Amino acid sequence: MEQNKMEVIKMKSKYCDNDHYCIVVDGMPLDSILQSRNPEGDYEGLIPTILDWIDEPREKSLVLNRYTSSEQIVMLPILMCPDDCDLWCTLVVVEVVKEGNLIKWNRIGLDRSIREELIKGYECIGTRVDWLANFPSMTFNQEEYYAQLNKLLS
Repeated sequence: MEQNKMEVIKMKSKYCDNDHYCIVVDGMPLDSILQSRNPEGDYEGLIPTILDWIDEPREKSLVLNRYTSSEQIVMLPILMCPDDCDLWCTLVVVEVVKEGNLIKWNRIGLDRSIREELIKGYECIGTRVDWLANFPSMTFNQEEYYAQLNKLLS
């Protein structure tokens, strides 16, 4: 099975003046991949859900719990708006499936949780998603995947 290569590296993005961590898959930033495959959307400049950038403790907790979940399938908030750095604005989630020593991103899309749901709590994130039709599934080596994503947690 062909595997993709993920790196989390510091670089600038469209709306951030300073270097910050970005998710790069097969040499291309994830936000750019989404934009190139879905040009009608507005994905360029979205940043990873970097825990240090999220202020709300309950939001930070949800993201951390989903990053570190032992569940076989997890709806992981992966990219967010750099203006607000929260889970209320533009939020991209990925369906993460664990298969042995592989991690598969089955689908990726925009979370469509509504205000009333978010007021009650953040567990609704990932339950109402507009999945992007032009996004190919991606497969990563589990050890490399977690080694890279752990950079977002510190």
